[in-house]
Amino acid sequence: MTAARAPGRVPAALLLLAAGCAAAAPPPPSAPEPAAPARPAVYGPEPRHRATPLEAEALAAVRARVPGLVPSAALALAAREIASRAAAGAPEALSRPAVRSALARALSFDPDPSAFSAAGRPERIAAELAAAVPPGEFTHAGVGIAERGGTVQAVLLGSRRLARLEPFPRDVRPGTTAELRGALAGLSRPRVFATGPGGRAREISVSGERPFAASISFDRPGRWLVEVLGRGPQGPRVAALLVVSAGGAPLEEPPRPRRAEPRDAGEAEARILEAVNALRARHDLAPLEGSDRLRDAARRHSADMLAAGVLAHALPGSGDVVQRLRRDRIPFRAVRENLALGPSPLAAHDTLEESPAHLANLLDPDVTRIGVGIARGRLAAGGEPIVYLTEILVQPVDDSSDSRLRPEARVKEALWRERERLRLAPLLADPSLDELAARAARAMLRAGEPEPGTWADDALALGRQVAAVDTFVVAAPGDAARSKNLADPRHHRVGVGVAIGDSPRYGSGLLWIAVIYTD
Repeated sequence: MTAARAPGRVPAALLLLAAGCAAAAPPPPSAPEPAAPARPAVYGPEPRHRATPLEAEALAAVRARVPGLVPSAALALAAREIASRAAAGAPEALSRPAVRSALARALSFDPDPSAFSAAGRPERIAAELAAAVPPGEFTHAGVGIAERGGTVQAVLLGSRRLARLEPFPRDVRPGTTAELRGALAGLSRPRVFATGPGGRAREISVSGERPFAASISFDRPGRWLVEVLGRGPQGPRVAALLVVSAGGAPLEEPPRPRRAEPRDAGEAEARILEAVNALRARHDLAPLEGSDRLRDAARRHSADMLAAGVLAHALPGSGDVVQRLRRDRIPFRAVRENLALGPSPLAAHDTLEESPAHLANLLDPDVTRIGVGIARGRLAAGGEPIVYLTEILVQPVDDSSDSRLRPEARVKEALWRERERLRLAPLLADPSLDELAARAARAMLRAGEPEPGTWADDALALGRQVAAVDTFVVAAPGDAARSKNLADPRHHRVGVGVAIGDSPRYGSGLLWIAVIYTD
């Protein structure tokens, strides 16, 4: 699974506006009602909410600019909490952790709504917010306004909502199993991931698609994260993110230590690699080895995303990560890709550790190499700094370079084990068949296709009565154990040939294997 951290536009705290002062001030807005949603606290349906007159005016101005925009009570309640914190002088009211906590308290499952903020006199707030919102960018929005000392603080949260969820509890008792049901909007192939209090992410089995269903067991007290992904034209997208409290645990993300952000791109990428390996060490996993070739591929994709102004696994003209690595002739057995967008490199990476699906990629025990690449730019509106981050994690091709055995011997080991599992007589290695299979493997590589050809006839010419050939293009010798002719009890002898090389169709550094069986 690739997955991407794919917010509706950009994460909160990246789009900020400062409204100018006006000449006259109307009466201050009505005092808002408490932001606590009605109990029981469930995600899915919009909570009860009554907008103040100024909030209603601002939302109406935004909807006039963006026809079809759906008001969201959950986003409005979260926006009101953020506005109240900003009006009170909280220095990080629009930080990602603060926004995520406000969303959870307001029962919003939008994974990364964009935030617009304005401060000034009340009569200008509605126009300032409306002017900031890109038409057609969002499907749902909410406005929250707070007043302090004669100045009005306004926040608008906008989201392109990609999922519809049936009621799902935000607060559960430890040991509870809850059923997450819903449907994706504009996406397909739903997947669900969950991160428990121990910090390990796991994928949850999903049944159906429209609607989909997943049973999630909250077997430990603490803060849980549940994430829903879907696949679209540009690759995987995060469609929903739910914070769940088991046993009364706080909804807030645990604070992270403050870190100085390096200005040099290479140093920033190295710091992200350090953070990844520190994360893996906490979970008793081996560190990942940095790869210059993967880093260069990651940098190119980040630069392409910056130029296109979009966070996506697949861009026109470049393809997805598999196509990009094949074009760059970088061999791999398996590949994972994480994408993020943030005001700084480390802040962008933090969003990946918070996301269950992306955390699962970082903690995959099978991957051993990583390339980290960033691209820096500035937002068109406001000029704030922006960083696109790409992390490419691979399980390399197993070409036996780290083994005392040649690839042919390792293929035979795999075949022997599978025959034993099938309770069939062991195969006998045959040097004449080995020579024939080696010629077959080299011929396949030259032709660029794993075709059996007439090699079975050549085996019969050796004086045999029965012959069969299986061919593979794989990333590890053990993959040849899928050989369909291995289970035939008539086969008693085997020859194995392996050639290692590149193919525009299948990729670089792969093993081209021919297995020839006879009686």
